[in-house]
Amino acid sequence: MPENFFLSEEILEQIIDSGNRTIMVIGASDSGKTTFVEQIAKICSLTRKTAIVDIDPGQSHIGPPTTVAWGMVEKKEFEGWEKLKIKGFYFVGDTSPTGNLLPVITGARLMWDEAIRQADKVILDTTGLVRGNIGKILKLHLIDLLKPEVIFALYREDELEHILSFFRGVKFPRIFKLPVPSDVILKDFTLRRNYRQKKFRDYFKFAREIEFIPEEIGISKNLSPDYLNMRLISLRDKNNQDIALGIIKELNKRKDRVVVYSPVSNPERVGAVVFGRLKLTLEGVEMRF
Repeated sequence: MPENFFLSEEILEQIIDSGNRTIMVIGASDSGKTTFVEQIAKICSLTRKTAIVDIDPGQSHIGPPTTVAWGMVEKKEFEGWEKLKIKGFYFVGDTSPTGNLLPVITGARLMWDEAIRQADKVILDTTGLVRGNIGKILKLHLIDLLKPEVIFALYREDELEHILSFFRGVKFPRIFKLPVPSDVILKDFTLRRNYRQKKFRDYFKFAREIEFIPEEIGISKNLSPDYLNMRLISLRDKNNQDIALGIIKELNKRKDRVVVYSPVSNPERVGAVVFGRLKLTLEGVEMRF
């Protein structure tokens, strides 16, 4: 485990200040964001009802990959991600924010809306996409929509300056820069892929085959089996809320039944599906095409 970040008295005051209801953490990939979020969640949850919104669809900790999700610290102190109760998620449909900025930002706002209504403190754990114009666009729009009172920026060199410089002349959000600890591990592509595969496998561990009538859940008969088969989808309830992920196993020859592999507990609640941009085996292996 990487060492904790050094928290000065000023930073500790910002974390516990009851007026700072939304705290955002930004940084490049492998900058220790998750460790830092855990650290401040432990502090906040000692005295405040604390929620975390996970805005990283690729290396997610609360929901399955391809989602933006939020959870509530149920006990008096944050005891790890596995004990954080998921309260809701929004399906992005892919594991990368690149090419999916709108669903990432939409999901972040919807999940924050739910979290801020129920918690005293909301911690925003963001994706590591910070470089270039696309990273700047993503972060600036997240900040505009979620309006954090405080941003903690975890940096190695100057990789965040093109984002942070925008706020030099404004009072809010207040920005605090923290250097990344030297022992933070750089994860390669294989480690990231294996992490996602395990998360998918765990999510679908108790899934089963469920039959739906395609037109009743918004699946057009004009879609080909090649497009549908093994595609990752989100099942939405009749209130248009994401309730579970699924994998389309097959569309029968008459196209009047579609078989979906999903852990959804109440299939009768399903009223719509949202198609993802990737396909997935039942073992959680991504099938790029």
